[in-house]
Amino acid sequence: MVTIKEIAQAAGVSLATVSRVLTNSRPVNPEIRERVTEVANSLGYVPNTAARALVKRRTDAIGIVVNNLHDPFFHDLLRGFEEGASETDYTVVYCSAMGHEMERKQKYVRYLSNGVVDGIVLYGSYDTDEVLVRELHSMGFPFFLIESCVDGLETNGFLIDNEGGVYNAVRYLRKLGHRRIAYIAGSSEKRVCRDRLAGYYKGMKDLCLNVPEDYVSFIDQNNREGSILMKRFLDMPDESRPTAVLCYDDAVASYAIGYALEQGLKVPQDISVMGFDNQTILPDNYRGPGITSVSQPLYEIGFDSIILLSQLLNGELKGNVTRHYQTHIVEKETVAYLEKED
Repeated sequence: MVTIKEIAQAAGVSLATVSRVLTNSRPVNPEIRERVTEVANSLGYVPNTAARALVKRRTDAIGIVVNNLHDPFFHDLLRGFEEGASETDYTVVYCSAMGHEMERKQKYVRYLSNGVVDGIVLYGSYDTDEVLVRELHSMGFPFFLIESCVDGLETNGFLIDNEGGVYNAVRYLRKLGHRRIAYIAGSSEKRVCRDRLAGYYKGMKDLCLNVPEDYVSFIDQNNREGSILMKRFLDMPDESRPTAVLCYDDAVASYAIGYALEQGLKVPQDISVMGFDNQTILPDNYRGPGITSVSQPLYEIGFDSIILLSQLLNGELKGNVTRHYQTHIVEKETVAYLEKED
């Protein structure tokens, strides 16, 4: 490993001068700076990041904490994080907890905030994440929240209009002639799922559409239950069976569609299915028709979170930042116009 002593000897300057150039801690004559830099590069010098962090009292890194990083849902969000980092001087460090494992996520947050990174982006849609948010807030540690907020705390955050997205999806299905619209909902422990369910009920109410008790089903464990819940809807008598099933995310929709196709039904000719998220990658090598979905700007959120957090860390941004992102419907192949409904 090349040392600064070797660089100093080759460049004909003092150790102090080399240190100033490499750490950019004090002004140096431009010609000398250029000579030292050229020598360092020619010798293949690699800076000691840990040592520089001690001197600068910063790491030039941003921590990303999410649930289930392996989930295809995060594809576009991660792409946004990476592109955002490429536009700044920061690197990103990822930590992933399974589901709502509070202890592991708390361990990651404490580790990262203990001098490992300068700031944290927390994708915190579970209610249990409030503990982490309050802890970071009390420490005064810089962080941004995605899909979460805590009552009574002013935090930097990015929120998506999940309720409005599902509300508009209901109206979209109604415009296509559907009146019997069922809904597959996510975990009630997640704010995003509660907001989307509220959008469904509001949309159905405003359109004066009936919501029988068995028209709303909940995912208990994982998205594969979309198959089971679709079976329940399809087993209903013809006169009450939904003509459209709206799912709280695309992964659930993919399993629901898969079950219908396995039963010999055609989607959307026999039943329409709609999702949420407009995911780029779907689980289990989904091979069905393109899923009509409510799209949220995951890439933009990932990109913006890194850019804005870097600006905050560099003193270019003052005060708390809250951004609200809108959704839009992406028409693909799983929703059909219902010519006539009895």
